[in-house]
Amino acid sequence: MKERNESLDCLKGIAILLVMFGHVQVHNQMTDPYLYDVIKSLQMPLFFLISGYLAGSGTKIQNLRQYAGRMKKRAVSYLLPFFAWLALQHLTNIPEALRTVLFQLDYGLWFLMVLFLFTWLAYTAQLAEAETGREAAFWAVWLAGCALVLAVYLTGVTFLSPSILVTYLPYYMAAYAAGRHPEILGRVPVRQQRVYAYTGGVIFLGMAVCLDLVTVTGAVMLGVQTLASFLGCLAVIRLAEDWRSGRIKRGLAWLGKYTLEIYVIHYHFAAALKPEGYSFTFWSGEGILYSAAAFVFMSAVTAALVYVIGKIPPLKFLLFGKK
Repeated sequence: MKERNESLDCLKGIAILLVMFGHVQVHNQMTDPYLYDVIKSLQMPLFFLISGYLAGSGTKIQNLRQYAGRMKKRAVSYLLPFFAWLALQHLTNIPEALRTVLFQLDYGLWFLMVLFLFTWLAYTAQLAEAETGREAAFWAVWLAGCALVLAVYLTGVTFLSPSILVTYLPYYMAAYAAGRHPEILGRVPVRQQRVYAYTGGVIFLGMAVCLDLVTVTGAVMLGVQTLASFLGCLAVIRLAEDWRSGRIKRGLAWLGKYTLEIYVIHYHFAAALKPEGYSFTFWSGEGILYSAAAFVFMSAVTAALVYVIGKIPPLKFLLFGKK
C-alpha cells in the first residue's frame, strides 16, 4: 500500500485506546460486567482483523528468498520486543520467566507472539501458492495449520498457548479472506452494509448486557463470544469507514501509528496512582474520577517514554523492533 489508509489507522487508534482503558480497569480491580465486556470483545479482535486484512490485501510472497526476508523482518518487529521486554521485566530470573511465557503467553506481550505465528502461517501458505500457482494451495496449507493448532489445543498441550491461538484465528482468517477478495464485499451496496453492521452493533450491545462475554466456559460459549465480537467489530469498522476525515479522526489515525510502542509500555503505569490498600468502584463519582486520572497519568508517562526511547536508536530497535 503506497498510502496509509486513514480509516485503518483510526481503527488501530480506537483499539489501542480500548486496550489502555481496559488495563486501567483490570489493574485497578475495577472491572464491571458491562463496560469491560464491551472492551474485551472489541480490543484484540479489532487488531487481529486489521492485521489479517492487511496481510490479505498486501503483496504476496513470490519465492523462497522473499519468504525468508519477510520472516526475518517480522521476527525483528514482533519477537525482538517480545523477548526484550520479558528480559527487562525479569532481569533476576530470565530463564524461569522464559520457561513460563513459552507455556503461558499472556505472562508476556502475547499479542506479538500470536501475531508472529499467524503471519508465519500466512506467509508459508502464500509460498505454497507461489510454488503451485493455485490459491487452493494457500487455503490447504492455512487450514492444515488451523487444524494442527486445534488438535494441539484439544490434546491439552500448552506450549505457545494454543488456547489463545484458537480464540483469535477466526478473526485473522476472516479478515485475510476479505482483504484478498474485496470484490466479495463490493457486491453488497454500502447502504446495505450499514444496515447489517449497525444492526449487528445493536445486537452486540444486547449480548454484552445479557451475557458474560469475558469468561470462556466451553466451546459453545466461545462460539457465542466470537459471534458477539464479530458483530461489534464490524459495527466499529463501518463507523470508522463512514466517519469523515476531521481533527478527531486524524488524531486517532496518528495514534494508530504508535500502537506497538503504546502496547508494550502503557500497562506498567495503569495502577501507578492507586493508593495502597484502597479500592474503587468504577460506577461511582470517585471511581470515574480516579479512572480518568489514572488514564491521563498512564498516557502521559507512556508518551514520554515512547518519545525518549524513539530518540535512542539501539533502544528503539531492541524495545520496539524498529530502526
